[in-house]
Amino acid sequence: MSLGAVYWQMWRSGANTVRHFVVEQKLRGAAMVFVVGVVWALLSALFLGLLWFLGQDEYLALKARLLESLLALFFFTLFFLVTISDAVLVWSALFRTRAGAFQAALPLSDVQLYWAASVEGGFWAGWAVMVLVAPLVGSLATEAASPLLFVPAAAAVMAALIACCMAAGALGAMVLARVVPIIERRLRWILVTLALIAIAAGWRIAHGYAHAQPTQVLGDVIGRLRFAESPWLPPAWGQHALIAAKASRWGEWLHDIALLASTAGALAIAGETVARRRLRWDLDALAGRARVRGRRASRPWRLLPLLPRDLALLAAKDLRLFIRDPTQVMQFAMFFGLLGFYMLMLPRLGTAFQEHEWWRPVVSILNLTAVAMALATFTGRFVYPLLSLEGRRLWVLALAPWPRSRVVTAKLVFALMVALPVSVGLVVLSGTLLHLPPLVVAYQTLVIVGLAVGLAAGALGLGARLADYSQDNPAKLVAGYGGTVNLLASLVFSGLLISGAALPLILRAGPAIWALGVAWTLAISTLWTWAALRLAWRWFGALDRNPTLR
Repeated sequence: MSLGAVYWQMWRSGANTVRHFVVEQKLRGAAMVFVVGVVWALLSALFLGLLWFLGQDEYLALKARLLESLLALFFFTLFFLVTISDAVLVWSALFRTRAGAFQAALPLSDVQLYWAASVEGGFWAGWAVMVLVAPLVGSLATEAASPLLFVPAAAAVMAALIACCMAAGALGAMVLARVVPIIERRLRWILVTLALIAIAAGWRIAHGYAHAQPTQVLGDVIGRLRFAESPWLPPAWGQHALIAAKASRWGEWLHDIALLASTAGALAIAGETVARRRLRWDLDALAGRARVRGRRASRPWRLLPLLPRDLALLAAKDLRLFIRDPTQVMQFAMFFGLLGFYMLMLPRLGTAFQEHEWWRPVVSILNLTAVAMALATFTGRFVYPLLSLEGRRLWVLALAPWPRSRVVTAKLVFALMVALPVSVGLVVLSGTLLHLPPLVVAYQTLVIVGLAVGLAAGALGLGARLADYSQDNPAKLVAGYGGTVNLLASLVFSGLLISGAALPLILRAGPAIWALGVAWTLAISTLWTWAALRLAWRWFGALDRNPTLR
């Protein structure tokens, strides 16, 4: 009965949110529908374009095998992305939020607390997957043997895969509760180790496949993606079930669905068992342990160099809070780590297809777009909520001896300190693996710097204009109306900047075209950044205008 009350509260909260957007805030609801429609249109065009590309005469003989390999890589990445996201969400709901602490004080058992957080975390981690996969299913339905049966069969495959991700993520959250103290104490060495592993992997791929012959294209690509088709992993079962449904092999489809469902059930039972034995112990340990490192309770503040003292102090505060939260560091590493993995996969295709002179510029533009999308995800997840999360500390900022607009500038500095090194490094890695000229790599670096600055400023501008100072859960801020508008604005800015900046890479004409591309990049990024910062300074600097503070 107690667990049913928690589920009822989730249902009523969702129903009230839908009613709010449909009845009370129709414009905001229409904006969200528009955003989803734009995303579906772009993804559908991408998937249909890929199917058309693989249907050309030179690839038609191996189209089915290539499609299987690409779907296996897609499911492999999607599975671990959703599982890690769900683990972080469930861990936060159980051990870090005020709602979790309140529910722990209610007459609920450990298992009930576990299932309530698992269902809520699975919803937040899984709904976007269905939005992402819907265009893929629609595109594959155009080539399915029975399109009307393929669509519900594919929906069942995705539901079973998401259930498996939810169960694995919830179990991972319980494991995370045990390892978070270790991660906090050894975070610096863990990051250094991961960086060294990434550098070693990049060097191995850059030198190991630099002399691949074009005649080995398809065999090499399929062979190097074979790890994603391991029969011991759930993503391979999902990929195989989708291919079986496409070919109307319903016996194989049912077998793979049963594998996913049984695995999800086994993981759910394992997570429930761990929660029954460890949840209260871990909750008490995480809530009551002292944050002491070594013999000193805290380390002295070190101002960031080359900055005015007020900006250095505020940016150092945000940077320290970011590093101290292992979940934020893990999510950041997940976003850009998966992108780095993608970079190491896609240049292999570019190296293999060297007989097409236009292929390398096209792949470089795709890589640039992928980095832009990762930056948009980073600014939407980490930068947009920053100003709203200052709600309980606004009285401190109001009494501080500097203008409140400096807080906005300091958060821009913090966002660039975190995002620029990784994004620039990925662009340079992409250009190196594709053997692009140094001037082209420098030009793409300029483009990604303009994107990083513009996206961070846009997130802060909308974060100040649509701030909700009463909300302390960044996930709900990102998933709300303001986060949706910020996502749309990020897509518009990224598309506008890249569409003009990509012309020199495609045309490869004289110096005039390159100068035009540089001018376009500087003009668009400067205007967007200036307008967004003016908006942020105006609304965050005038707190009496915000309705949530009246």
